[in-house]
Order: sequence, then structure tokens, then C-alpha cells
Amino acid sequence: MEQLRDIKDIVEVPEYSFEILLTIIILTLTILAVAIYFYKNRRRRRRKLSKREIALNSLNSIDYKNPKDVAYRFTLDGAVLIDKEQQNGFENLIEELEKYKYKRDVPPLDKNLEYRVKEFIKELK
Repeated sequence: MEQLRDIKDIVEVPEYSFEILLTIIILTLTILAVAIYFYKNRRRRRRKLSKREIALNSLNSIDYKNPKDVAYRFTLDGAVLIDKEQQNGFENLIEELEKYKYKRDVPPLDKNLEYRVKEFIKELK
């Protein structure tokens, strides 16, 4: 028995397979969550605006210093947004805006008319 002295005690071998498995699972889930987030945002960003949204954005960006532009844009974009119950008020405003169309030089927009156009646009929202 004296010859067997070279045998050593049992040595513990470190094993990290469970930690490696958990790390792989967490990384996979994180990458999957990020990919889903970017995919959904890309679809939301690429969504085309409807005619109604485009017309509303156009009406909200009207420059009231240019009466001819107000008359044309309100006529075209307002027609897309109006409901049947707003039809009469819209037609009255269109008739009042006629004097700002079809002429080379037009007078500045009347303050009362400008106020009514702004209020009508607020109602359309």
C-alpha cells in the first residue's frame, strides 16, 4: 500500500452550465423583446396618414396673413372634414371667402372672418 501514495483527494470541478443556460435564456428574451419593439414602432411610423388627418394638419398650419391661401386651403381641406350638421356653416364661410379668391390683389382677411374660420377649425377636431 505504500506504493499508492500518488493518488490525490477528490477535487471539485467548477461547473457553470446552469448559469450559462440562464444567461443565454435572458439574452434571447431581451433580444426578442427589442426586436418586437422595433418591429411594432416601424409599422406605426410607416402608417400612412388618412385624408382626414392630412386635411386637419393642413388647416392647423394655415398662415392667416395670406388671405388667398386661407380661402383656398379652407375650401379644399374643410370639405374633407365637415359633417352633415356642419354643412350650412361651412357653406356660409365659403361664400364669405369667395371675395379672397380668383383675384390678383386681395384685401387683408377680416378679423371677424378670421376668428370664425379658427373657431370652425376647432369644431372640426
